[in-house]
Amino acid sequence: GKDCPHMKEKGSLKQNKEVLELAFSILFDSNGQLNFIAPDKHEYCVWTDGLNALLGKDMMSELTHNDLDTLLSMEIKLRLLDLENIQIPDAPPPIPKEPSNYDFVYDCN
Repeated sequence: GKDCPHMKEKGSLKQNKEVLELAFSILFDSNGQLNFIAPDKHEYCVWTDGLNALLGKDMMSELTHNDLDTLLSMEIKLRLLDLENIQIPDAPPPIPKEPSNYDFVYDCN
């Protein structure tokens, strides 16, 4: 963000807030750095979460929190099904045979 070295350079302060929120830097020694500006918020989250994961840090983006909320919600729903004595099979159901014809498919051309 605004603390990235390439965003602090002269003239960069005039950048709009949206660009500042998409900036990140990788500092690899006292004199070296790689500076990035992601094309959109999704790419920013993917890159920063990926780098944090490689460094063993928490993935803090809103995208990760939304994914985690979805997974936790699904787990809760599955546990509630178990409380209602609904059996969840261990194996998926068999794949049905292909239909004898595909006349039900429409040609939209």
